[in-house]
Amino acid sequence: MPDGFNLKSVVKVLVMKRLLLSEKYRISIVVLLLCFGTENSMADLVMAPIRYWGDVTYEHRIENYTQSENQIRNLSTVNLRGNTFLWQPWFARLNAGLGLTYNMLDREHSGTSNGEIVTGNGQLLMLPQSRFPLELHFDSQDSRVTGDALGSKPYSNTRYGVSQKYRSLDGSLNAQANYDHNLQKTEGQADDTSDLYTLSLGKVIDRHQFNFDGSREKAERRSSNINYLRDNLIARHSYRPDPSFSMENMASIVETEDDTSNFINNNRQLQLTSNSFWRPQNRPVYGNAGARYYASLNENGDLVSDSKTLNAYGGVNYDVTRAFRLTGNMTANNTENSGRSALTSTQSMGARYNPEYMNLGNFQYNWNTSANILNRSGGEFNGRHLTGQLGHNILRRYSTRPGLEYSANFSQSFVTEYDTAAEDVNRINNSLSFTWRKSERGGNAYIRLMGSDSRTVISHRHEVYQFINLQLTSVQPLTHKSSLSGNITINATRNELPNTPSGGFATTSSANLVYRQIMVFNIPRLYFISDLKFDKELTRPFSINREKQDRRIWENRFDYTIGRLQMRLSLRVSKINSTSYNIFMFRVKRLFGN
Repeated sequence: MPDGFNLKSVVKVLVMKRLLLSEKYRISIVVLLLCFGTENSMADLVMAPIRYWGDVTYEHRIENYTQSENQIRNLSTVNLRGNTFLWQPWFARLNAGLGLTYNMLDREHSGTSNGEIVTGNGQLLMLPQSRFPLELHFDSQDSRVTGDALGSKPYSNTRYGVSQKYRSLDGSLNAQANYDHNLQKTEGQADDTSDLYTLSLGKVIDRHQFNFDGSREKAERRSSNINYLRDNLIARHSYRPDPSFSMENMASIVETEDDTSNFINNNRQLQLTSNSFWRPQNRPVYGNAGARYYASLNENGDLVSDSKTLNAYGGVNYDVTRAFRLTGNMTANNTENSGRSALTSTQSMGARYNPEYMNLGNFQYNWNTSANILNRSGGEFNGRHLTGQLGHNILRRYSTRPGLEYSANFSQSFVTEYDTAAEDVNRINNSLSFTWRKSERGGNAYIRLMGSDSRTVISHRHEVYQFINLQLTSVQPLTHKSSLSGNITINATRNELPNTPSGGFATTSSANLVYRQIMVFNIPRLYFISDLKFDKELTRPFSINREKQDRRIWENRFDYTIGRLQMRLSLRVSKINSTSYNIFMFRVKRLFGN
């Protein structure tokens, strides 16, 4: 036997070879390699830094509501927020927040009630810097904590969803898909839920751009026994071969279903539009053309109604000079409603002359004139309509010193309308406006009073329309520590039509005044804000069976900050129509974290 030959060695080699060829051994080797690889990866994995911050808040509110009993609410809240990344910042980022509130409510007649309120939010971003980022989000809020529903029943909103984006390597294709679920809980009512699905696609091919947006919203409002479903599809196409031509096309489909305990209402709408605009460079001519198709089908119980409309138009404008313009337009309309169709068309030509202002001493003056002829075919108003207009404007500006300027403007025009199928009308229009501007020492003020009057003259038909508008806007520093800003708007309109009684002017007004002061009582970081808002419908031209709109809100607030300690003392007095709601609030907040 040769030297070194050993039978035991041969047997060991054969056994080892058999083990290497066995499936269990190969699996064991793979598991061991994965364990060693995981161990090495865990050794390289360092705990990602966690950035956290938050606040501890105590809030005391005294609430007075005319349609309910008075109540005192005490809220003790701890909010903790933070963000970090998983493995690497480019791989995944996590943002989260949690709020714990202990709510103590003391009602005037109903006694006391205590409870915990949990709020929070979360966001997970996967591959945020890539071409296909994924986002998972969650949010839960409560109106008792945010104060958004003062004077109404408390409610909470819980939302969660997912969003996926994609962008092609060359950037010509962009896509995004979203899903959001919302649950609203209102005290004393059934829960309301809604689901929203959306999809967006965008593609650029040469000089063409295509966009598609689709959505489906499904809502179940158990509080009102209404099930709501809405599908919306919109496709757009844009084409711009050169700066002188552009085309926009759109197709949309909208379908809604309302299912209540009393009836079922389904509505479907289809719309197709195409618009193009052409304006060659360095040429005084430009034009536009387009078409629109609209179809609607409505099913309300056993009642079914449908309608279809097709419109087409085209127009050309030619600027003979900077002051003289010629226009021409054509339209065609075909309507079909419940099996009955009608075709109408119009052709019009017009001219307008509007020269530049000329100086007449200290005044600037110009005049203008226009004429338009329209031919109608089809329908109930076959015939021709001729309109002529002649007007003039005069302007005077005053500037007594730098920063102060005021002006007056008066315009007047006479319009005559001749129609073969209707009554002729002559109308005179007058308008007058005064403007005052002041700007100095870091403040500015603007006042404008404008009035217009339009009425028929030398006509059997009586029409009058009058409008008055007053607008004041100002921002004024009172001292180096305080300022006053705000705006006030007052409108008055009066309209008289044939067979309609005149009730005088209908007036509305709105205002927003804000007073700000820093270092109140010479205390650093102590701020005061007084904010007054109101919208009021003062009068109506004739009786309308609804409540006049009247909204008044006045809030006075002190804010004080010492390092991370924030304090707020506020009083809000509000009245909306006949309902008033007042709230006195004290809040102290301590920030923490990095």
